[in-house]
Amino acid sequence: MAGIALIFPGQGSQLPGMGAELLADPELEQLARSCSWAAGVDLHHLLVDATEDELRLTQNAQPALLFVGMGLTRLLRRRGVVAVASAGHSVGEYAALDAAGAASSEDLMLAVAERGRGMALAAPPQASSMRAVLGISAAAVEGALKGLPEVWPANYNTPTQTVIGGTLAGLEGAEGRLIEAGARRILPLNVAAAFHTPLMVPAANRLREVLDRVGWEEPVWPVVANLTGRVHPGPESFAKLLQGQLSQPVRWADSVAQLLALGADVFLELGPRRALTGMMKELAPAARAQTVASPGAVAELDLDALLGAGEAPQHPPGIG
Repeated sequence: MAGIALIFPGQGSQLPGMGAELLADPELEQLARSCSWAAGVDLHHLLVDATEDELRLTQNAQPALLFVGMGLTRLLRRRGVVAVASAGHSVGEYAALDAAGAASSEDLMLAVAERGRGMALAAPPQASSMRAVLGISAAAVEGALKGLPEVWPANYNTPTQTVIGGTLAGLEGAEGRLIEAGARRILPLNVAAAFHTPLMVPAANRLREVLDRVGWEEPVWPVVANLTGRVHPGPESFAKLLQGQLSQPVRWADSVAQLLALGADVFLELGPRRALTGMMKELAPAARAQTVASPGAVAELDLDALLGAGEAPQHPPGIG
């Protein structure tokens, strides 16, 4: 049987109404209730009624995306799907940990809710942002940024896609250098701040206090950490690596390479959009990848003939 990796997108992949079908399932509706109570969030509103503007807020998008990942994982489990490993991009790492049973869903939802709140507090409006740099290597991006203040690599996504983050002045100062280095496109991302940069250190320190209270357990399969692009060594590493993840770059290309090394040749992205699936042709051209966005998609999933015709479009991924 094919080795299946479950992958979960980050902030930016949210959609209004993305959890309405999930909440029609009694088991998942009860899970949403218990997670809402534990984390102090109204998941029913966020998953069913929240507007696009509401979901653009970090503190709303992150818990909602985590629940979508949780719900779709449980539906796949009913179909007998067992993964060889899991990973998630940024906040998606929490869904990957949930899928592997590394902590209770309620503890993970509380951590993500606090993560979102802390990131929002650390991000004064219009003070910082992020850009996707396309068409040049990560090394070329690093070279262009060398010596510039207040701008850093934030996501190492593919060999030709690196996301940078920093203050608005820092990003403006980097643009000319990146063009000179050969960047094909520089795309502004619709985010509230420069995630995965030193600007998030206050939020990371606040998050650590919550992570240290989580009841971490041994996962049932390997979970790859964003911070290292390698498997979490064990429960003792989760809090430290998740703290570091918030203020240091996401190493997604390395994470996919690690999943391949663990035997994955089928990648199921559990989320509302084709955020990560669109990068798989560059990261793992021989692998099969498919986005599973709804209960209907789970029911229709052909586990014997994964990945239908056509290529997924290239998208900048979730970054929160």
